Amino acid sequence: MRKALTLLELIFSMVIIAIAFTVFPKILQVSSKTSVHALKEEALYQAVAMMGLVKTLPWDERNTLFDDYLFTDQGSSDYECSTSFGGAPIYRKGGFVGSRNCKHHQNATSALGMEANDHNIPDDVDDFVTLSPVTVQNFNASRQYELNISINYVDDLSLSDTNFTTGSSGGSTNTKYITISVSPLTKSSAFAGKTLAQVWYFSENIGQIRINRLPWRR
Repeated sequence: MRKALTLLELIFSMVIIAIAFTVFPKILQVSSKTSVHALKEEALYQAVAMMGLVKTLPWDERNTLFDDYLFTDQGSSDYECSTSFGGAPIYRKGGFVGSRNCKHHQNATSALGMEANDHNIPDDVDDFVTLSPVTVQNFNASRQYELNISINYVDDLSLSDTNFTTGSSGGSTNTKYITISVSPLTKSSAFAGKTLAQVWYFSENIGQIRINRLPWRR
């Protein structure tokens, strides 16, 4: 009776081991995919959060002082301030009296990056070029990521076009093309040369929103 029970135990053990060897690799594979997916989700979150910060700043250094549309070197004629009042271009096509305008005749900055008087604090969209790459981490500091930020002037989308071009323009235009790519710093050997997430954004020369204000009087 004892020998029969031992043989039965052996058979059950072999069956269990066979099942384990079949299931464990799949569990490890799913676990690995889940881990990679979590990394990609974190990386995408970091990219979107950074893009949200970048695009909320003024479009150009001149927009920190003026809320105007800015004049550009190679912008499309469709966006020129050409409607004249008193001999000077003030409004874009379709503009109306009192709308956002070009009355101060300010030019967009040709060289992208942080200005000397910014004191290493970004105050407009293209200042982040100077800060790139940016190192960030997740909520419990267990993983770190590197954010590479690229910003270039690209050709404007004309009224008859349907697709943006992403090649760098030779001068200032009305369109800045922003790219943020995220690479892992933690476990970087396993993801060598790989980009976990990348987001793009086209920032347009549409002036700066300013809240109307009145001096306080007692």
